[in-house]
Amino acid sequence: MKCEVCGERPATIRYAEMVDGELSAWNLCERCAREKGVTGSLTSFATPLVNVLMGLLGESAEPGVEPSGAACPQCGLTYGEFRETGRLGCGACYETFYDELRPLLRRIHGSTQHAGVVPGAHVDDPASRSEIRRLKAELKQAVKREEYERAAEIRDLIRAKEEALASSRKKDVDVRDDGQ
Repeated sequence: MKCEVCGERPATIRYAEMVDGELSAWNLCERCAREKGVTGSLTSFATPLVNVLMGLLGESAEPGVEPSGAACPQCGLTYGEFRETGRLGCGACYETFYDELRPLLRRIHGSTQHAGVVPGAHVDDPASRSEIRRLKAELKQAVKREEYERAAEIRDLIRAKEEALASSRKKDVDVRDDGQ
């Protein structure tokens, strides 16, 4: 949803007020909310966390990595705005600000690779998942280089690994079902 004032940036704040029994509500972006004097958003509650993250950000830049000055093509957020609020505007911001975010994510999470949490019945071997991702990237490169025989070998290898994972997952679920 776009900001109802500027119509450019994503609305991240819902502002409502009651005047003489009449309810008025607006969806605003951070910038327009600030300009209208709207305060008390979730940002105020998150300020300590934002300050910690921004402190890490200030110290985490890799040598030679300067903010690109680019704006996200999808939501229009700039890196400077991200530094002010500690919030990205959309999923495309991760790609737009990749070089700037990478050191911050590495420092906060210890890695730039998302591991995630998987429900117990679907636990996969992380090494196998990583290998499949690597093979898929290799497959794309083989197709790009028009090495179709190699691409077919890689495709078959990926299928075999995915089937093995699915089979081990099924065995894991069957064992859990029998044990209950």
